[in-house]
Amino acid sequence: MMNMSFLESSNHFFTSVLEGFVDGILILNLQGEFIYANTPATRICQQLHPDRNTLPEEIWRSCEALIESRELYGERPLVIESEITTDRAQTFRIRVQWITLEGSQTPSLLVRLEDQQQSMQSLAVTEAKKYGLTPREAEVWFLRRCNKSRKEIAAQLYITIDTVKKHLGNIQSKKQAHQESWC
Repeated sequence: MMNMSFLESSNHFFTSVLEGFVDGILILNLQGEFIYANTPATRICQQLHPDRNTLPEEIWRSCEALIESRELYGERPLVIESEITTDRAQTFRIRVQWITLEGSQTPSLLVRLEDQQQSMQSLAVTEAKKYGLTPREAEVWFLRRCNKSRKEIAAQLYITIDTVKKHLGNIQSKKQAHQESWC
Protein backbone atom coordinates (compact mmCIF):
# COMPACT_ATOMS: atom_id res chain seq x y z
CA MET A 1 0.00 0.00 0.00
CA MET A 2 1.12 3.48 -0.79
CA ASN A 3 0.97 6.58 1.39
CA MET A 4 -0.12 9.79 -0.36
CA SER A 5 -1.14 13.17 0.94
CA PHE A 6 -2.44 14.69 -2.30
CA LEU A 7 -5.96 15.06 -0.99
CA GLU A 8 -4.93 17.79 1.39
CA SER A 9 -6.31 21.05 0.03
CA SER A 10 -2.98 22.83 0.62
CA ASN A 11 -1.06 20.40 -1.62
CA HIS A 12 -1.89 21.08 -5.27
CA PHE A 13 1.29 19.49 -6.61
CA PHE A 14 0.00 15.90 -6.61
CA THR A 15 -3.34 16.94 -8.04
CA SER A 16 -1.51 18.71 -10.89
CA VAL A 17 0.55 15.58 -11.54
CA LEU A 18 -2.53 13.35 -11.60
CA GLU A 19 -4.32 15.75 -13.95
CA GLY A 20 -1.35 15.52 -16.31
CA PHE A 21 -1.73 11.76 -16.79
CA VAL A 22 -3.23 10.41 -20.00
CA ASP A 23 -4.72 7.52 -18.02
CA GLY A 24 -7.75 7.99 -15.84
CA ILE A 25 -7.09 7.93 -12.09
CA LEU A 26 -9.91 7.27 -9.62
CA ILE A 27 -9.68 6.95 -5.87
CA LEU A 28 -12.75 5.35 -4.33
CA ASN A 29 -13.88 4.40 -0.87
CA LEU A 30 -15.00 0.84 -0.16
CA GLN A 31 -18.59 1.76 -1.01
CA GLY A 32 -17.61 2.88 -4.52
CA GLU A 33 -17.96 6.60 -3.83
CA PHE A 34 -15.57 9.00 -5.51
CA ILE A 35 -12.79 10.48 -3.38
CA TYR A 36 -10.90 11.78 -6.41
CA ALA A 37 -11.22 11.56 -10.21
CA ASN A 38 -8.88 13.21 -12.69
CA THR A 39 -10.19 14.63 -15.96
CA PRO A 40 -9.41 11.55 -18.11
CA ALA A 41 -11.14 9.30 -15.56
CA THR A 42 -14.20 11.54 -15.58
CA ARG A 43 -14.28 11.42 -19.40
CA ILE A 44 -13.96 7.62 -19.47
CA CYS A 45 -16.65 7.16 -16.80
CA GLN A 46 -19.00 9.43 -18.76
CA GLN A 47 -18.40 7.34 -21.89
CA LEU A 48 -19.24 4.18 -19.96
CA HIS A 49 -22.15 5.62 -17.96
CA PRO A 50 -23.79 8.96 -18.81
CA ASP A 51 -24.80 9.70 -15.18
CA ARG A 52 -21.83 11.74 -13.92
CA ASN A 53 -22.32 10.86 -10.27
CA THR A 54 -22.36 7.09 -10.63
CA LEU A 55 -19.41 4.74 -10.95
CA PRO A 56 -19.85 2.50 -14.03
CA GLU A 57 -20.82 -1.03 -13.07
CA GLU A 58 -17.95 -2.53 -15.10
CA ILE A 59 -15.40 -0.64 -13.00
CA TRP A 60 -17.14 -1.46 -9.74
CA ARG A 61 -17.02 -5.21 -10.56
CA SER A 62 -13.21 -5.01 -10.70
CA CYS A 63 -13.21 -3.13 -7.39
CA GLU A 64 -15.42 -5.78 -5.81
CA ALA A 65 -13.03 -8.48 -7.01
CA LEU A 66 -10.18 -6.74 -5.18
CA ILE A 67 -12.28 -6.28 -2.04
CA GLU A 68 -13.30 -9.95 -2.07
CA SER A 69 -9.69 -11.06 -2.68
CA ARG A 70 -8.70 -9.52 0.64
CA GLU A 71 -10.16 -12.52 2.45
CA LEU A 72 -7.83 -14.83 0.48
CA TYR A 73 -4.68 -12.71 0.23
CA GLY A 74 -4.90 -10.41 3.22
CA GLU A 75 -2.64 -7.35 3.05
CA ARG A 76 -0.47 -8.63 0.18
CA PRO A 77 -0.10 -6.18 -2.71
CA LEU A 78 -2.47 -7.22 -5.44
CA VAL A 79 -3.64 -5.66 -8.69
CA ILE A 80 -6.87 -6.72 -10.36
CA GLU A 81 -6.94 -6.15 -14.13
CA SER A 82 -9.81 -6.33 -16.58
CA GLU A 83 -10.89 -4.86 -19.88
CA ILE A 84 -14.11 -3.30 -21.10
CA THR A 85 -15.05 -3.04 -24.76
CA THR A 86 -17.92 -0.68 -25.50
CA ASP A 87 -20.49 -1.00 -28.26
CA ARG A 88 -18.43 1.60 -30.15
CA ALA A 89 -15.43 -0.78 -30.12
CA GLN A 90 -13.54 1.31 -27.55
CA THR A 91 -11.43 -0.76 -25.18
CA PHE A 92 -10.49 0.36 -21.69
CA ARG A 93 -8.07 -1.49 -19.38
CA ILE A 94 -8.93 -1.31 -15.68
CA ARG A 95 -6.35 -1.83 -12.93
CA VAL A 96 -7.44 -1.71 -9.29
CA GLN A 97 -5.20 -1.84 -6.22
CA TRP A 98 -5.21 -0.79 -2.58
CA ILE A 99 -4.01 2.62 -1.49
CA THR A 100 -3.82 4.10 2.00
CA LEU A 101 -4.28 7.84 2.07
CA GLU A 102 -2.45 9.86 4.67
CA GLY A 103 -4.68 10.53 7.66
CA SER A 104 -7.10 7.72 6.83
CA GLN A 105 -7.51 4.51 8.80
CA THR A 106 -9.44 2.78 6.02
CA PRO A 107 -7.75 1.73 2.78
CA SER A 108 -9.11 3.09 -0.47
CA LEU A 109 -9.18 1.78 -4.01
CA LEU A 110 -6.84 3.21 -6.64
CA VAL A 111 -8.33 2.64 -10.10
CA ARG A 112 -6.30 3.28 -13.24
CA LEU A 113 -8.27 3.48 -16.47
CA GLU A 114 -6.34 3.17 -19.71
CA ASP A 115 -7.99 4.09 -23.00
CA GLN A 116 -6.38 1.51 -25.29
CA GLN A 117 -6.92 3.63 -28.42
CA GLN A 118 -5.37 6.68 -26.75
CA SER A 119 -2.41 4.58 -25.63
CA MET A 120 -2.02 3.10 -29.09
CA GLN A 121 -2.18 6.57 -30.63
CA SER A 122 0.50 7.86 -28.24
CA LEU A 123 2.70 4.87 -29.05
CA ALA A 124 2.18 5.36 -32.81
CA VAL A 125 3.07 9.07 -32.54
CA THR A 126 6.23 8.24 -30.59
CA GLU A 127 7.21 5.58 -33.11
CA ALA A 128 6.43 7.91 -36.05
CA LYS A 129 8.87 10.46 -34.65
CA LYS A 130 11.46 7.81 -33.81
CA TYR A 131 11.38 6.28 -37.30
CA GLY A 132 11.00 9.58 -39.18
CA LEU A 133 7.64 8.73 -40.76
CA THR A 134 5.79 11.14 -43.01
CA PRO A 135 2.38 12.38 -41.80
CA ARG A 136 0.59 9.91 -44.12
CA GLU A 137 2.83 7.02 -43.02
CA ALA A 138 2.04 7.96 -39.42
CA GLU A 139 -1.71 7.72 -40.15
CA VAL A 140 -1.25 4.33 -41.80
CA TRP A 141 0.96 3.16 -38.91
CA PHE A 142 -1.56 4.23 -36.28
CA LEU A 143 -4.36 2.31 -38.00
CA ARG A 144 -2.10 -0.71 -38.41
CA ARG A 145 -1.21 -0.55 -34.67
CA CYS A 146 -4.97 -0.61 -34.02
CA ASN A 147 -5.09 -3.96 -35.86
CA LYS A 148 -6.86 -2.58 -38.92
CA SER A 149 -6.48 -4.62 -42.08
CA ARG A 150 -4.95 -3.16 -45.22
CA LYS A 151 -8.43 -3.02 -46.72
CA GLU A 152 -9.82 -1.16 -43.67
CA ILE A 153 -6.89 1.28 -43.70
CA ALA A 154 -7.41 1.97 -47.42
CA ALA A 155 -11.12 2.59 -46.91
CA GLN A 156 -10.63 4.85 -43.90
CA LEU A 157 -7.92 6.96 -45.57
CA TYR A 158 -9.54 6.95 -49.05
CA ILE A 159 -6.46 5.40 -50.68
CA THR A 160 -5.89 2.16 -52.58
CA ILE A 161 -4.72 -1.06 -50.97
CA ASP A 162 -1.57 -0.83 -53.10
CA THR A 163 -0.85 2.61 -51.59
CA VAL A 164 -1.33 1.14 -48.11
CA LYS A 165 1.13 -1.66 -48.99
CA LYS A 166 3.62 0.93 -50.26
CA HIS A 167 3.34 2.95 -47.04
CA LEU A 168 3.71 -0.17 -44.88
CA GLY A 169 6.79 -1.18 -46.88
CA ASN A 170 8.30 2.28 -46.35
CA ILE A 171 7.52 2.09 -42.64
CA GLN A 172 9.18 -1.34 -42.34
CA SER A 173 12.27 -0.02 -44.16
CA LYS A 174 12.49 2.99 -41.83
CA LYS A 175 12.01 0.80 -38.75
CA GLN A 176 14.72 -1.58 -39.91
CA ALA A 177 17.11 1.28 -40.72
CA HIS A 178 16.49 2.74 -37.26
CA GLN A 179 17.12 -0.62 -35.57
CA GLU A 180 20.31 -1.18 -37.54
CA SER A 181 21.60 2.26 -36.56
CA TRP A 182 21.28 1.26 -32.88
CA CYS A 183 23.41 -1.88 -33.29
